[in-house]
Amino acid sequence: MRKPVLSYPRLKELREQKGWSKNYAAEEMGIAQSVYLRYESGESKPSYSAIRNMALTLGTSVEYLTNKVDDPSPREVVINLRDSKLSQIIESYPSLDQKEKELLYKYAVKLSKSKDEGNI
Repeated sequence: MRKPVLSYPRLKELREQKGWSKNYAAEEMGIAQSVYLRYESGESKPSYSAIRNMALTLGTSVEYLTNKVDDPSPREVVINLRDSKLSQIIESYPSLDQKEKELLYKYAVKLSKSKDEGNI
């Protein structure tokens, strides 16, 4: 039996919190189930990009997943550019004047607060 290379106990913890099977987690992360199993068991050490992908998929940060911080809040947000409305806003942002940029920022902050309070 191999000795674990590096253990990521939070990987299993977060997967279980979501109610995901190992196979489903692997599918969501876009990796083979056998690869995911080796990561979760500590038999293989994932690359930074694989850890980042796992953290983003699980909705947390690389730092939390690797036990460097205790706050599971993600430190980055990935925007799916397939969402055409959001993509249009992002693409048009540089051409907005300062007032429009400020209004958009205030709206985003308000949306974020509403989401945090459970109003969305």
